[in-house]
Amino acid sequence: MKSQDDQSSIEGFVTLHVPCQNSYLRIVRQSISNLCVHSGLSEFKAAQLEMAVDEACASIIKRNAHAEAPPEPDPERQGLRLNLIQKRDKIVVELYDYGPGVDFEQEEEVDPEEYADDTQDRALGLYVIKRFVDDLHYEAATRNGNYLRLTKLL
Repeated sequence: MKSQDDQSSIEGFVTLHVPCQNSYLRIVRQSISNLCVHSGLSEFKAAQLEMAVDEACASIIKRNAHAEAPPEPDPERQGLRLNLIQKRDKIVVELYDYGPGVDFEQEEEVDPEEYADDTQDRALGLYVIKRFVDDLHYEAATRNGNYLRLTKLL
């Protein structure tokens, strides 16, 4: 349950539900950008948040593309849902999906210095996600699907 202070500090709330397709990431990026402008986030921090959310969504979409489709898909349990929350002192982006989970907190990130020489199939995106947000929280297989929360302080 959220505290009274948590609930009262919400100044803006936008929900998006998009298909798990890369072509829809443009809508997500534009929504993040608009919320950042509305909240007064600096251009630099806004770009960081936009890149982190874009990388997280792209990773989720990639994993969902390789997942086995359910026999009778439920439209409510498809796609990627995002809650964009503007608070007094931060922006919170919540991502929900029903595909195979990816633990963004536990997976190993690749440092950019090592990335060019690395022959393994590991993405640089996790480095961007972890370094460009102030807080990251992940829960697999919740009642509402896999849950990832990214927080950027104003």
